[in-house]
Amino acid sequence: MTLPLPPTTFLEGVPLADGVRTVADAWRRGWTLPDPQTLSAWADEFRKVNRAASDRAGDWETARVPYLRQIMDDLSVESTVRHVDLMKCTQVGGTEVLNNWCGYVIDHAPGPMMVVQPTVEMAERWSKQRLAPMLVDMPCLADKIPPARSRDSGNTTLMKEFPAGFLVITGANSSSGLRSMPVKYLGMDEIDEYEGDLNDQGSALELAERRTSSFFRRKILCISTPTLKGASAIEKRFLLGTQYRYRVPCPHCNGLQLLEIEQLTDDARYLCVLCGTLIDEVAKPGMMAEENGAKWQAGRPEMIGQRHSYHINALYTPLGDGYSWGEIVEMRAEAKRNAEERVTFSNTILGLPFEGATQRVEANELLERREPTWKRRELPPGCLLLTVGIDVQANRWAVLIAGWGRGEACWFVDYVEIPGDPTREEDWAALEEVVFAPLANRYGVQVRASCIAIDSGNWTHEVYGWVRKHQARGVIALKGMRETNKPVIGRPSAQDVNWRGRTIRGGIQLWPAGVNTTKNTLFARLGGDDGLEVDQRRCHFPSDMPADFFDQLTAEVFDLKRKRWVVQNSRRNEAWDCWVYAYTAACHPLVRVHVLREADWAALEAKLEPANRDLFAAADDDDGETTTDEQRTEAAPAKQPAPAPEPAAAPARPARPRGGFATRW
Repeated sequence: MTLPLPPTTFLEGVPLADGVRTVADAWRRGWTLPDPQTLSAWADEFRKVNRAASDRAGDWETARVPYLRQIMDDLSVESTVRHVDLMKCTQVGGTEVLNNWCGYVIDHAPGPMMVVQPTVEMAERWSKQRLAPMLVDMPCLADKIPPARSRDSGNTTLMKEFPAGFLVITGANSSSGLRSMPVKYLGMDEIDEYEGDLNDQGSALELAERRTSSFFRRKILCISTPTLKGASAIEKRFLLGTQYRYRVPCPHCNGLQLLEIEQLTDDARYLCVLCGTLIDEVAKPGMMAEENGAKWQAGRPEMIGQRHSYHINALYTPLGDGYSWGEIVEMRAEAKRNAEERVTFSNTILGLPFEGATQRVEANELLERREPTWKRRELPPGCLLLTVGIDVQANRWAVLIAGWGRGEACWFVDYVEIPGDPTREEDWAALEEVVFAPLANRYGVQVRASCIAIDSGNWTHEVYGWVRKHQARGVIALKGMRETNKPVIGRPSAQDVNWRGRTIRGGIQLWPAGVNTTKNTLFARLGGDDGLEVDQRRCHFPSDMPADFFDQLTAEVFDLKRKRWVVQNSRRNEAWDCWVYAYTAACHPLVRVHVLREADWAALEAKLEPANRDLFAAADDDDGETTTDEQRTEAAPAKQPAPAPEPAAAPARPARPRGGFATRW
């Protein structure tokens, strides 16, 4: 049966669209290029700064940070520049360039884009704390990316889809993330923290750059605070490019010059290199303004239009943002006194890679620093805390007892190697006799180790068993993390589970240790002591410490290419590893040597080095004088419950520490 057609009279009087014109308009819109707009102009028009990201919430103003204008405009669609590299100090606005570029791509120049942070965890944090607020606050972006709550949306933490493009967010420690898909735009933040060799596949930087090879008009942005001279990835890229530096006019003579730390006086004023006039910091906004003549000047002008590289330091930060000139003067003074602070000051304030006097410390140099006033197993005045680092070998335990004082000064109290088989439980008794034995200081007070750290990388099962029995005595298990950006000691993970697979409360905990971070710190201290008087040093060696110890302490060097510490010529390095573990123990919550205040040190000093005791305390006791209970107080808890025998289902729960370092004396 055929249904009759509906009457056509319902279209009478209804105007119909011109099909030819409709198609032509569609073609014209598809082939018409968008109006040219630079990244800085787009940011000034659309960018909203969220209060969670800055104290200066509201509209973005490039005029407040004029040195960022040219950097951002290099990333614009019309620019021919492919590579933009920014070697910078901290808090100068580098990450905001990346944030603005992401918004610009989504709204104005869509295409496939990738943002790489040092780790996946940092990538997630950047996405949630910096990118997500921007997407919510800016309608031009919110209209293009679906809400995260919608089902099967293209908006996840690490993936943002928008018309004609997408944004992939990943970490430099994820080889799969870096090999995911080709991209036209690539933004890489803090590249000096990237792995030098990612799972034997090459550097993370190279893996990421290969994602852009299929796009002729690709753009690659690299931003980073530099690290070590010769090992810094951002420094190498800076030297390949134009080497732009920002010149500003003197408000008195109008002469253009760089803002350099050497011209900053101790009263926080800037001395003009041309006319010799002192300039107050309040004049900085006018000096920075482009309309007054401030501009970038290239060190390699032949690279203009191809590869632009920039350097800027903390003297340029806008008033009210970052560090003031007065604060920079104070940090400069501290850097002159402290070797570690010199590294931090060079990297984070000057925006320059640190160039030390040497990349290694020789054993014979340390051997000459032995101090004749004390011997092994003695505790000199000022040595107020003890920690122990243990390295487990196939036929022995290497043990370092380290003492600690104000300013994290370290005394190498003793180093011993105890023969034994880690798989034989009875052989561990010899280790216990060494690490749990108290040492008497020169005031007659017995001092015990506040924390004992043992590496669990080898003979893990045996180490866990020993730690499980002695947790109440401050024993912890460590697992070395070789990534370059790990903290000295991180958040522990529970290892003991019951038959249901649930974590046993009070069971053994495994503490991650950032060994590369710790080695960088300790190496700087060894080198920083060179040429200093004994009372100014941070590392103190006893007069009878054997030469082999110093050979092991200097067995590793920093591989500039792989960005990690490596053993040279198959030398033994147990002493070096033990020092790393002992320092990790010193940063454990039981001790926290890195955050103790002067009041904490004074309390320890009053307890362990009482004023009414002297070096002849033992002789006085022999003459019949009475020793007070306070003088006999040990540097460990007076009474710690003995660990219960391990039950079949779960180990006994160790006593809960009662507040930091004070529980151990």
